[in-house]
Amino acid sequence: MSCVNELFDTARLNAISITEVARRLGEVRRAGSVYKTYCPWHEDRHPSLTLYERTNENRCHCFACGRGGSVIDFVMQHESWTFQEACRWLSNEFGISTLRADSQQAWHRTVCSPQPRTRAAVKPAEPTYTYIPKEMVESLVSMDNSLSRCLVQMFDPAAVKRVGEDYLLGRYAMKGLDDYTVFPNIDVEGRVCNLKVQHYETDRFSPRFAHSDPGSCRWLGSIWSAEGRLPKDAQFRSSCLFGEHLTASRRTQTVALVESPKNAIFGALEFPQYLWVATGNKGQMKREVLQSLKGRDIIVIPDRDAIEEWTETVRTMTDLANFTVSDICRRAAPAWEEKYDIADYLVRQHQPMPF
Repeated sequence: MSCVNELFDTARLNAISITEVARRLGEVRRAGSVYKTYCPWHEDRHPSLTLYERTNENRCHCFACGRGGSVIDFVMQHESWTFQEACRWLSNEFGISTLRADSQQAWHRTVCSPQPRTRAAVKPAEPTYTYIPKEMVESLVSMDNSLSRCLVQMFDPAAVKRVGEDYLLGRYAMKGLDDYTVFPNIDVEGRVCNLKVQHYETDRFSPRFAHSDPGSCRWLGSIWSAEGRLPKDAQFRSSCLFGEHLTASRRTQTVALVESPKNAIFGALEFPQYLWVATGNKGQMKREVLQSLKGRDIIVIPDRDAIEEWTETVRTMTDLANFTVSDICRRAAPAWEEKYDIADYLVRQHQPMPF
């Protein structure tokens, strides 16, 4: 069915936390009671786009150029996408189902029209996900990517190669750079759900060493759909852990659960006795995302700004697995660094001597 008939729930899409959307697309910094990110409407050297989430607000505004708008407006401008492309990405990324014009009419007739009391309730159809062919992932596997170039300055290159191959890290060229790092999300059945790409600062003496470049986060599923290499109306499954494909073969290992794929790679190199997996972002700490870890012993290592939220979430899932929450990212973080993760901690542990 053509994507021309695609109908998006724009009210729900614009209600998605604009801070979380910005975090998935790039860097977000706290500024007093609000968050800021780099403005996509002008060449922004310092984050000047303010993200508002007060009552009845979920929007952005840049005080430098005066532009801004809704969640959809932000995604369109950030990724240079059409309205439909931005809505499709948001729907896929945050699990908000789309309707087709004909299915919406059928749904209206079935659900909204009076029905006999004995008729069973109509359940929304499960989304049909598009899984990316494994050969498309395997063609990208390479340790010559920006993150691996950071890692070999801190860890044994042979170990970096081994871990990179375990997680199928890859290399991708875009935006004038040929060493973006590819993080494939492969589920426990070996199906490729999506591939995240980011670029990292490789200068060991830069204060941003091993941090991603602002605005470099993209998803290859969406890129390849726009290019016609995958179906234009593809829906990609977001409830998949990074590293999930390793859970079936490593059943006896204690799991270390972190937020970003980069953190999982750092952890796997420093503490190989654990199986490291990542949710992908703070908002993906959900029961449906963790199903492949059912019955496991799990050490949860939240970023500093997610400790309270993840601790509360874990308390609702004690029937799923045996969780232990670590606050290492609070105890080790400098007072001024609100966003601090396990990779930040390990980079400092491996800090070279200044002479």
